[in-house]
Amino acid sequence: MNKVEMARKIDLAAHPLFLRLKELHGFTELAPEDLEAFLAKPGFGAILFIEDPNRMKETLDELVIAPELLKAYPMVVNRGVLVAERARLAANRYGFRKWPAMVLTRDGKYLGVLAGLMEWGDAERAMAEVMASEPSRPPTVGIPVNRIN
Repeated sequence: MNKVEMARKIDLAAHPLFLRLKELHGFTELAPEDLEAFLAKPGFGAILFIEDPNRMKETLDELVIAPELLKAYPMVVNRGVLVAERARLAANRYGFRKWPAMVLTRDGKYLGVLAGLMEWGDAERAMAEVMASEPSRPPTVGIPVNRIN
């Protein structure tokens, strides 16, 4: 890695948007083994699944968008964030394929997911739809089956 590449590398843990997410917006950084305790909390929850911003530039956008969407839903008091490898390890539990993603829960049960970045109006509509939904089983990641004839 040359000096220019090193200078451009983003340190997510020290990035102002990530610090703001945790300090101002109340997100707790989680590991996959923390999920059960997080989901055991009563009430509405949001779990952000984000990638290293050096691998996926949309990560920094999600650090701004998610708290803005949640402003309309102050009842979402349980807020967690899984980053990079930790997020990848836990993502299969919720079956989404687009990153970044925000999984929404009520009393630990899956309500839905906002996956990938969306236009603001689409994100607001998707958020409202998920928040109004009933808990359900999360979708699974499909495994392709090849038939041999």
